[in-house]
Parts: sequence; C-alpha cells; structure tokens
Amino acid sequence: MDVEDWWGSRPRHVWVARRLYDYCHLLHHKDARTRSWVLHGSEVARGPDNEPLVTNVEPLGWIAERTIQEAFRVIAEQPGRWGTLDRGGRT
Repeated sequence: MDVEDWWGSRPRHVWVARRLYDYCHLLHHKDARTRSWVLHGSEVARGPDNEPLVTNVEPLGWIAERTIQEAFRVIAEQPGRWGTLDRGGRT
C-alpha cells in the first residue's frame, strides 16, 4: 500500500480506496471464499497489472467488508470514471 511518488499530494485515503477498488473484481471471478487481506512481505518484482509480487509473506489480517464498501464510496465521489483492473469489463 505504499503511495507512489507520482500520486503527489493527493489524499492518501483515496490512494488506499483506489488500491482496494482496483482488485474488487476478483471477489466475483474467483472462489466464493475469496476475501481481501493485508500482508507483509518483500517485493521482488511487479506482475502484468503492476501488482507487487512478494516473498517472505506474513498475513496480517482480513479487510472488513465495510472497508471495501467505504472504498467504493470514496471512488464513486471522485471526478471522472474509474474502472477496476478487470479485463473482462464485468465490474
């Protein structure tokens, strides 16, 4: 969840909401037990969607559904249209 330099002085809570929103489609495309979670690890590379690829993973906790809903609300309030990283375009 590190904020990238290009984000500049924009609000950090929008950065976090954006990161949660970017991957929300996975809840619909994967197993029904799929949940959002936070982990700690060492970034070793970036994947095709610029997601961090990590090693030495330590799970820290689940992200509550109300937090995901709040992320959706924050993104809905932003100017312009914001899409997820869903290449199928279903979310």
